[in-house]
Amino acid sequence: MEEKKARKVMQGDPRVLGAVRRSGGYNFAAAFPTEKEIRLLLYKKGQEVPEEEIFIDSSYFTGEMASVFLPDFKGEKYEYNYQVGDEVVHDPAAAKIVGREGFGKVDEGGNPHSIRCGFDDRRYDWEEDCRPEYPYSDTILYKLHVRGYTMQKNSKVRKKGTFSGIIEKIPYFQELGITSLELMPVYDFEEIIFPENMPLKYAMKMKDKMKTNYWGYTKGNYFAPKPAYCATKDSIKEFRDMVKSLHKAGIECILEFYFPKETQQLLVLQVLHHWYLTHHVDGFHLIGDGVPVEMICKDPLLCKAKLIFTGVPYTEKKSGVRNIAVCNDDFKQNIRRFLKSDEDSLNAAVRCMRANPAAHGIINCITNQDGFTLMDLVSYDSKHNEENGEDNQDGNFYNFSWNCGVEGPSRKLSVRKLREQQMRNAWLLLLLSQGTPMIYAGDEFGNSQQGNNNAYCQDNETGWVDWKCFNKNKEMIDFVKDVIAFRKQHPILHPEKELRVMDYKSFGYPDLSYHSSRAWYASYEDVSHHIGLMYCGLYAKKDDGQSDDFIYVAYNFHWEAQDFALPRIKKQKWCRIFHSAPEEGYFLKEEEELENQKMVEVAPRSISIFIGRQEKDVCIHGNTLKQSLTIKC
Repeated sequence: MEEKKARKVMQGDPRVLGAVRRSGGYNFAAAFPTEKEIRLLLYKKGQEVPEEEIFIDSSYFTGEMASVFLPDFKGEKYEYNYQVGDEVVHDPAAAKIVGREGFGKVDEGGNPHSIRCGFDDRRYDWEEDCRPEYPYSDTILYKLHVRGYTMQKNSKVRKKGTFSGIIEKIPYFQELGITSLELMPVYDFEEIIFPENMPLKYAMKMKDKMKTNYWGYTKGNYFAPKPAYCATKDSIKEFRDMVKSLHKAGIECILEFYFPKETQQLLVLQVLHHWYLTHHVDGFHLIGDGVPVEMICKDPLLCKAKLIFTGVPYTEKKSGVRNIAVCNDDFKQNIRRFLKSDEDSLNAAVRCMRANPAAHGIINCITNQDGFTLMDLVSYDSKHNEENGEDNQDGNFYNFSWNCGVEGPSRKLSVRKLREQQMRNAWLLLLLSQGTPMIYAGDEFGNSQQGNNNAYCQDNETGWVDWKCFNKNKEMIDFVKDVIAFRKQHPILHPEKELRVMDYKSFGYPDLSYHSSRAWYASYEDVSHHIGLMYCGLYAKKDDGQSDDFIYVAYNFHWEAQDFALPRIKKQKWCRIFHSAPEEGYFLKEEEELENQKMVEVAPRSISIFIGRQEKDVCIHGNTLKQSLTIKC
């Protein structure tokens, strides 16, 4: 029998991590301890037994970087791993992972070769793909979990829990009016939480008692799209198909990454470069103590990518695009307190509603994965995380929520009506604030987690978005669409820079002013729960070049009706276009000119919106709200 010809092995390039196609072959490079024996294991595609083992001796090391070049190697026919001493490990920079196709799947036999690294071995046709590149002022984020968003049986998606399933939902995203998706971790991560340093043979015996890492906020194979989120066997192509389809629909794709403290800074930067260049994503929301903020912000390659950080970002002044943003809990906490009528909450809430610094963007959210959904925010006073198996000691104890009188689901009509009204109020607080709004998926139709505010391990009906609520809450969905459209239609509600609360252009009115029962005066006492905000549209131009409208928003979170003084606008009349109290309707079919142009009463725990109309136009204005909100998305 003819002996197999020995494979030629050459010195590789240690500067490029992973297994990368180069002219004439493939370059392999990874960091390993020099004191252990290192072998490159090559498997025929789909096989769990190595066909070849290539010993990587010290001559192939540069520092702790091992690199080899295999000429004439055909990556499309192979998969690979490394062996470090007696342990089989995956390439941390592998572009593809094979063997994790089922979410939460554990190899019963503990075969170390069952999960292997694959190659990005196909050329992809991006078809002149173009990033939408929305500025933060025009961005409306929609945050979701790729698996949980479509897994529920009523999601009306054929390929549930996958990137393909997200493609199926694109018409819904467009109808809702969002501009950008933010995806919770989609890189490959361990789905079963085993204790650290537990031998595999013991871990297999305990797998039924282990928790599911549903959210994915752990370290992982950062370069590889998660195969368990795929309907096909080609995770790279399916992820790129999703990004390309989103871009064709005018929607950005922003990815969340979690980097723990021990993560090497250069690795983080290479991960971001990889996804930005090879997968065409639009930006990143970076979490964890291992995020090298200053290095990322100074990187010229990412100067147009959206870069969202938790806490205070690096804010050194620089020319070019305003691409850096901060996402923190200030807005969420202060707006929740204002919504539930806490004392001494007005001043902080008003500050958060106006915040929009020139140095960086602000991401505003009232809900996200870490805490109650919007429905639970108005339905529970306390968290109910018993199913997590930690005696309800996990999750945030301070949620600033209010159950409207009854803990949990209620059949009482008055309670349900009040909860709906509070949710509408929350939507207005979020979407009329100056920063970039971030919507948590499912909130628009009342998705609930039954009071669980930390569903990190709930890969089930608790953690999945409940699409049964969709038809039940169609009115709420239509309401959210209308508010998003209203925000888009009025640039004074989402300017590029923070409003200055002064008449710096000598229009006779400041760009933003505050009012109460007295015009041009607001009370910020501890017991104050109401305030009027007037936006002067002369400071903003619509798409047609015309000045925006005068808009007056009356916020009343007192448990009693309150009178609001209306500022007098030259040659204009105030018309009511919206009221969140159910007896008043929501967005009115026709604008309603106020009989009293000096004072208006606003119902308890409600918000009213008024718009200034030229006196000569008021009497003939008959456009319905739906017509007036028609915009080009």
